[in-house]
Amino acid sequence: MALSRALILVVLIASIFSTTMVSAKDFVVGDESGWTTWFDYQSWASNKVFRVGDTLTFKYVAGKDNVVRVNGSDFQSCSIPRTSIVLSSGHDTIVLTTTGRRWYISGVANHCKIGQKLVITVLPQQNSWFPSPSPSPSSVPAPEALPPSDSPWTASVPRRSMLPKKLFNLFHKN
Repeated sequence: MALSRALILVVLIASIFSTTMVSAKDFVVGDESGWTTWFDYQSWASNKVFRVGDTLTFKYVAGKDNVVRVNGSDFQSCSIPRTSIVLSSGHDTIVLTTTGRRWYISGVANHCKIGQKLVITVLPQQNSWFPSPSPSPSSVPAPEALPPSDSPWTASVPRRSMLPKKLFNLFHKN
């Protein structure tokens, strides 16, 4: 009896985890071109869907460029506030932890003014219980429909599911 209960539990957990795994994507900004001048980052981002849990990787020559997260008005004017965190490793990875708009620019010379800037909209994770195909870019909400986000861009610890504990308790009631 205990063996069959354990077998059922293993099969149930395996089937749940196989359908609930949400795979995050790593986007290399600019693909092979990387983070550079004279590249159309808006066209690059236009056919991509960014979700909470995904990462952006900015690749460039360290010491020759950088990445700065700014707000919408600083993005438009290519301004860098004094309190901005400037990334400059040449291989910067940013975890998208919240929904909303994100603006990134190069803080070197006139790079931003000649197009080295990226704006994206981060959507919630997909519902893992009922997987659905990624929305087409035309079905993604207009950027104005999402609240602006000026949250910190440091990675937070992902929330863990309570499902395994609930399943354990379900099969081990006293």
